[in-house]
This record gives sequence, C-alpha cells and structure tokens, in this order.
Amino acid sequence: MGSRNTSVLFFAAIALFLSLHFPSQTEATIPAELVSKVCAQSEIHSYETCVKFLTASPKSLMVSSAKAVAENALDMARRKTTDASCFFAALLKRKDINAASKAAIESCSSLFKQSVTFISLDGLSGGTASLDLHSALDKATLCKSKLSAAHVSIKSVSDKLEEWGNFYSVASSAVYAVENPEP
Repeated sequence: MGSRNTSVLFFAAIALFLSLHFPSQTEATIPAELVSKVCAQSEIHSYETCVKFLTASPKSLMVSSAKAVAENALDMARRKTTDASCFFAALLKRKDINAASKAAIESCSSLFKQSVTFISLDGLSGGTASLDLHSALDKATLCKSKLSAAHVSIKSVSDKLEEWGNFYSVASSAVYAVENPEP
C-alpha cells in the first residue's frame, strides 16, 4: 500500500513541476502589439478570428518579433494552400460531380498546387513576400471564377475557399507589417 501511495505522490510531484516550469498555451502568447499590428490590417471581419488564426500553430505562441509572426503566418498559409490543393484533388474522386464541375475542380487543384510555390519564407527575406502572396491570391481568384463559371455549388468548396482566404489575409497582413514597418 505504501508503494502505491509513493508512486502516486511521485507522479503528482512531477506533474506539478512540469506545470510550473512550462507555460501552457494560454500563458504563452504573441506580444499584444504584434497581434494588434497584424490584425488591424487583416481583412478578417473579427479581431478574435484573426488572433485565433495567428495562434493556430503551437510554435506561433513562442514568437517575439514581427518577422517571426510573419514567418509562422506564411508557413500556415502554405500548409493551408497545400491542404486546398489536396482537397480539390480528393473531390475529383466523387462520382456525383458532372464533367464541367470536374474540369473546374481539377483546375482549382492545379492552381492551388502552383500557389504553394509562391508562398515561401525566401520571399520574406528577399522583400517579395507580399508579391508572392498576391500571386497565390490571383490563383485562388481564378479558381473561384472557374468554379462560378461551371456553376459549382458545393458547401465544402465554399468553406475551404473561405478558410484559405482567412489564412491568406492574416499572412498578408503579417508580411505587410514586416515589409512596411512603422517609423
């Protein structure tokens, strides 16, 4: 009986030690001035949503500079762009989609796949990240046009494009904050 109590006490002590020495995700936050700078410029309708996107990645909670915020936002946008390309590729396997819709969806998969190459951290250090992001936005806009012309009306498609647009907006605002620092 004493051995069991000792084990429980030992694990409780370790848990207490870890909780006191490692910040939780709610304690580790991006500095408020960086969040304000990025989210004030974002086209996302809600400040809270912008903050949610900025803190969606655990590593984004440990940043301390505008450049690090932008790097994380670009990384998340790149991942969301890859996800969108894969989403459209998977959608092509559905049997209930007509030929015109399939052509538009296939085009979207290809356009998002091309966009992945535009969103990179190299642009941030080279000062071209905002142009790179706009190239990705142009591809997404072309995708939307093709879907509209083919009369594709699938809720999951609309949701995916909206999600991508939100991440794009946050990444674009973060990059803008780095490329156009306040005096």
